[in-house]
Amino acid sequence: MDLNNETFLVTFSSDQDYLHALTGGPREILDHYLVVHPWSPNFRESDKTHRSVTEWVQLPELPVHFYHREVLFALGNLIGRTVKLDYHTENLERGKFARIVIELDMTKPLLTRIRLDGF
Repeated sequence: MDLNNETFLVTFSSDQDYLHALTGGPREILDHYLVVHPWSPNFRESDKTHRSVTEWVQLPELPVHFYHREVLFALGNLIGRTVKLDYHTENLERGKFARIVIELDMTKPLLTRIRLDGF
């Protein structure tokens, strides 16, 4: 549904499709960045200020003993609101970095580093 101001409401037939649309980005259409947000009752199409954005975040050089679902969700929540873990991260298939989808509050400064007990 076209809501005006270059804003559209999209519904999905499955939760899997919804999660893919929300976390599969970043997306570009004709050199324009497409921002995808979950619906909120407080949404106003006239408000062009994006207060949050959902993005993939990499945690490089993370020691292997931190690669547990609960720990990774807690680390993600230090940055923003953790949405999901990358398949390879969650299944310990790759160890160069952890990948987490996080909803970032764009009204706050972005964290560039997290210090973990000597790491």
